Amino acid sequence: MAVRKRSVSIEEHLANRVEEHVGGRGLSGFVARAVDHELEGDALGEYLDDLDAEFGPVRSDLVVGFDSLWP
Repeated sequence: MAVRKRSVSIEEHLANRVEEHVGGRGLSGFVARAVDHELEGDALGEYLDDLDAEFGPVRSDLVVGFDSLWP
């Protein structure tokens, strides 16, 4: 698998939290998984927007009902 090296800047407190979390497991792998996760979330949001545009938004009473079923 080809890789490309990038430089990113993040706030100090966030950098410390990430370093504490990943330890010796590797920052690059953690960041790659986080970026992939964010891109999947964005794609899901776009898909849901497309569904709303095609079929209309979900009725609020249905949202409330399903939210009440979620633990």
